[in-house]
Amino acid sequence: MAEIDVLCIGDLDVDMFVSIPAIPGFDQKIAGRGHGRMPGGMSANCAVAVARLGFRSRLVAAVGSDDSGKFAIGEIRAEGVDVEYVIHRRETETFMCIVLISPSGEKSLIKLETEAYLPHPHELDNAAFEGVRHLHTTFGNPELAHKALAMARERGVTTSLDLEPPDIARNPQLLAALLPMIDTLFLNAEAFALVAGLLGEEPRPAHLHEKGEILVTLGSAGCRRLVAGSRTEEKGFAVKSVDTTGAGDCFAGAYLVARLEGAPPEGAMRMANAAAALATTGIGAQTAMPTHDCVAAFMEERVPVTTSGPPRSVIGE
Repeated sequence: MAEIDVLCIGDLDVDMFVSIPAIPGFDQKIAGRGHGRMPGGMSANCAVAVARLGFRSRLVAAVGSDDSGKFAIGEIRAEGVDVEYVIHRRETETFMCIVLISPSGEKSLIKLETEAYLPHPHELDNAAFEGVRHLHTTFGNPELAHKALAMARERGVTTSLDLEPPDIARNPQLLAALLPMIDTLFLNAEAFALVAGLLGEEPRPAHLHEKGEILVTLGSAGCRRLVAGSRTEEKGFAVKSVDTTGAGDCFAGAYLVARLEGAPPEGAMRMANAAAALATTGIGAQTAMPTHDCVAAFMEERVPVTTSGPPRSVIGE
């Protein structure tokens, strides 16, 4: 069986994008502009980012028996992602998100979860782990994350978890227990603060696997990496962002690819920052996710945000 660089376990959905001038209040109406439907989901986005960068990815997710499920699967398969182990649920609709995009490109999401939101823990197939180098998952279903991490550890597969703020409250006790099973923890500044409250102290690499690392994304400012005894930061890149949806997922995918191909942590952080910045230059989580050559060319000609000069769009470069 061909080697799979990154196995992504989690969600696959259909996103509906609407640009709005502001978030409406109660009993208010505003005019928006629709951009149609596109595939999304944290795990699916990461799998696509990995594939775009030239590595092999596999997705384990769930879809409904509707047209949206067929659409999402078809789009992800066309990206080169292995979808053999995606679960098809009968008589249910595919998970959907409504994404509201502000004039500055920041997004707000409304999740319409269904019975096809995520795989169930018992549905994980041993065969999905064959030939896998790394597991990447989320905490959308704590028990699913536990099962996936345990199966990876049994096989000597390295692991990462992408932790979103709303998911922390799902099962904080299990989250604390799972930290030692994680090699790389991805989270944003808000989630970092919430985990600090959970642990009673700032999250530290000592809470993870003995060689674990924590990657904190800081939006356009870049990222921070914590390992035992050290903390490093890498500045972000200035671009003309139109939609930040999926940027964090692209960051995770790019960082994993860089590390799997042997890049040092600082180089992987810079590549991940560049890929995430590029991902914000198009509407849709996956639309502007870059190829490896695109990221390399971008990094050669651009410097982090500490330099002077106005940001410019990189679309078409």
